[in-house]
Amino acid sequence: MCVQEIWLHLLFQLFLFKLSSQANDKVKGYWGEWGPFSQCSATCGPGFMKKERVWIHDPADGEKAQEKWTSIVNFACVDEKYPNCPEDGRWTGWTGWSACTKACGSGIRDRTRECYGQLYGGKDCDGENKQKEDCNPDPCPPLPKKFDLMQCKTDTNFTCESKKMCIPVFQKCDGTVQCHDGSDEMKCSFSRGHHGHIYYDLRRNGGSSNFVSIWWSCFGLVVMKPFFMLIF
Repeated sequence: MCVQEIWLHLLFQLFLFKLSSQANDKVKGYWGEWGPFSQCSATCGPGFMKKERVWIHDPADGEKAQEKWTSIVNFACVDEKYPNCPEDGRWTGWTGWSACTKACGSGIRDRTRECYGQLYGGKDCDGENKQKEDCNPDPCPPLPKKFDLMQCKTDTNFTCESKKMCIPVFQKCDGTVQCHDGSDEMKCSFSRGHHGHIYYDLRRNGGSSNFVSIWWSCFGLVVMKPFFMLIF
């Protein structure tokens, strides 16, 4: 028991003594012995326990002897086995959806959440911490009937990841799937709906190609030519 609790206990006893003195001036009798402490009101964490005593009247008080006076003292208590109450876990909000695993042909994306705040043997969160759903259900374009990988080995073409098809480079990341495996719309650096792509194939007198590829977005302008890149 700390010093503050001792002083509070002494002050309370002084208050009871004065109360008894005032009662003795009006009625005859005395306070009985204190009863035992009750059980703690809480099975975990802080609670209260109490003990009480009653006023024993002198039979000479007549009608007042029928009155029941009770003195009650409350004390704070904590169960040593369970000083803290269990706290059940709580979910955070869901994260945003991940990128789809496929650009076409039905892929999967997911999102997660975390359980936190579980303490002192509390219950785990109900439900799953991960959700999945289908995405990009549109079928992928078919493979060409005839294909020669050598025709893809130019600066003007993009070779699909499967190496079974190639498309004009300006069609990569344009928001429309052209490769049969959807690889032209995967790992694109610009968000769809906020970019554009202009492709120029410059030829002089039917000669070799000298292309210029221009990308634009809300972040800036990128001009790509063979062997160099300009960023504005």
